[in-house]
Amino acid sequence: MKTITFYSYKGGVGRTLALSNIAKRLSEFGKKVCLLDFDLEAPGLQYKFRKNLKKSIINNGIVDYIYEFSENKIRPESLSEYVTKVRFQNKNLKDISLIAAGNTESKDYWRKLSSIKWNELFYEDNSQGIALFIDLKERIKKELKPDFLLIDSRTGITDISGITMSVLADEIVLMAANNKENIEGTKQIINTLTIPENTFIEGVPKLNVVLSRIPYSSEPKQKIKVQNVKNKAFRDINHYLKRHKNNNFKLEKIFIIHSDPDLELEEKFKIGYEHDRQDLDKDKPPISIDYLELFQELTKDVLSDKERERFSTLRRVKVLIEQSRSATNNSIKIKLLKSAIELNPKSNQAYHDLAGVFYENGNYDESLDTIQKALEINPSNLDYLYIKGLALKEIDEEKAKSVFVDILKKDKKQLGSLVQMGLIYHKRNEMTKALEYEEKVIKYHPDYDNGYNSISDTYRKNGEYEIALDLIYKALEINPQNPYATTTLAEIHAHLGNKREFYKNLELAFNFGMNNEVFQHVIDEEDIYIQFYEDPKFLNILDKYNIKIEFPQEI
Repeated sequence: MKTITFYSYKGGVGRTLALSNIAKRLSEFGKKVCLLDFDLEAPGLQYKFRKNLKKSIINNGIVDYIYEFSENKIRPESLSEYVTKVRFQNKNLKDISLIAAGNTESKDYWRKLSSIKWNELFYEDNSQGIALFIDLKERIKKELKPDFLLIDSRTGITDISGITMSVLADEIVLMAANNKENIEGTKQIINTLTIPENTFIEGVPKLNVVLSRIPYSSEPKQKIKVQNVKNKAFRDINHYLKRHKNNNFKLEKIFIIHSDPDLELEEKFKIGYEHDRQDLDKDKPPISIDYLELFQELTKDVLSDKERERFSTLRRVKVLIEQSRSATNNSIKIKLLKSAIELNPKSNQAYHDLAGVFYENGNYDESLDTIQKALEINPSNLDYLYIKGLALKEIDEEKAKSVFVDILKKDKKQLGSLVQMGLIYHKRNEMTKALEYEEKVIKYHPDYDNGYNSISDTYRKNGEYEIALDLIYKALEINPQNPYATTTLAEIHAHLGNKREFYKNLELAFNFGMNNEVFQHVIDEEDIYIQFYEDPKFLNILDKYNIKIEFPQEI
């Protein structure tokens, strides 16, 4: 377990955000990470990961842990009640174990914090404070088994900041803004840490000094100015250390983290990827690369070249998949997805997306072959089975039905399969069976506008126009500009002999995006339009919206 403490002499330098970016990237690498928030007066880690916390309320944290020992000399049997899980939606990221400061929204937190007898813990005869924290680190190592323990330290020169750096840390990130107060305070801390007898590890911990909140400009003069600031801080710190003659220690480099206006509006994870170096927008602050360079420094002794190369490859695959999803041309999508598969032949997501593109192109056999490869990698994925069902539906409807039924046995609420089963029975004119599935669609997915459209259309075909009207208005309440629901409404009015409403809603449907291809399918399927084939008003609406129809029956 490698322990890295993030420290700053003053607050407001982006320390907690930097730690959070490093933590998330480690989880992307599949590393087990534990976070320990020792910034007790102004804890921030639980807020940086608030969207990913398993529990919305932190019940216990490190303040509760210290308080119990300080008051009652009690150490819990297990750390589990002090750990909150950070879980990402992306399953490729490992869960993070967070030992937060505590429930800062509770008055009890602040009472306990103010009641802790720090003097007894550290300065009285037989004080056990240091032993408590050494034991805590061992317990984290044995119980949680993390690859990395990242500690967010208190600011300033305090007992806790001293413990997090001199007792617990294998490596330290010292962050500072570029002003005299920050730099002078950082010099003093480095001077103290570089005296071997001041630390509990053998030798001096590895120190990484980071100048943060550095303004960014793409102007060459400003870039030179930033480099001069970096060089000056580097020289000043090393000159100070040389003057104090501490074990001949000197810094090898200084890191920069630029400011980013985006983060002033909303804090978010910004750490970049290796390929971003080439793609970086020259007019945007390079904070993503700044975080990446710090990450690479902190992990150079623990992540192998093979791990980094594999991660870079998988990330490139993800980028190709994202690019394919934003592409408008299907041939470009296919090219990008095939490149992704070439890089990673086990990318089930790339196979899934490629199968979808083949399906859109009408290449149903290729779609089936491709989705089968995704299913070989992940046989239980219902989304992949659904694509298989869609492709099969164009080749063998009965086999497709079996796939959709199988999906619904595993998840009775799966929207796509419910919709497809309704469509299959609707097409076969088995309206009772169609209604069975369509009713489940609106029961389980009451905000799905096309669900109400489908069931309304079934009642329309059954001649139950009042029910059909009630249902289609619900669809239009959810999405007033749904072209398919508006077309259905026009058809209901045609059945009721209300030509004025028929024309009005048909024109609205074209306004809302009903296109030539879809309307041709409607004409092919619906006899209700026969009465309008020679109607000048109907034909004028088609001309107005450039809808070219081949009428299926002789007039």
